[in-house]
Amino acid sequence: MIENPLKTYNKAKKVFKKLRCYFKISWGNWYPILWISPKFFQIESRDVQWKDKYDTPRYEGCPYFWIHIGKLNIIWYWELPELYNDYDNDEYWEQLLWYLYYYNTISYGRLKEPNIEKAKESYPWQNSDGTPAWSDKYLLKI
Repeated sequence: MIENPLKTYNKAKKVFKKLRCYFKISWGNWYPILWISPKFFQIESRDVQWKDKYDTPRYEGCPYFWIHIGKLNIIWYWELPELYNDYDNDEYWEQLLWYLYYYNTISYGRLKEPNIEKAKESYPWQNSDGTPAWSDKYLLKI
């Protein structure tokens, strides 16, 4: 399946930090190829992969563009350039998805333009100490 891997990100790029494109070459049968198709040549791209759980987004996988030729895999994928901890991609994408799709329909009805302040106020998750889990470190300095 071919789709714009940055379709979701492009909707929020004026508010959220820019992603960096990484490049990887590998040899062998790589992760989804055995499940999808054993074809000799294949091109695939995906937007951010996520699911809905408890009326909030859950990050599943980063956007990527992938070329598979025999056992050669050429992959371009987009992640944050600086990862502070193992959960940064999860937090980044879950906040971006909340901003684009969730708070707008759940908390405030359908607004024409997403509002980052309202998204922050309505973000439902909290840290273990009870403070809001929203982090401004993923936002552009405006």
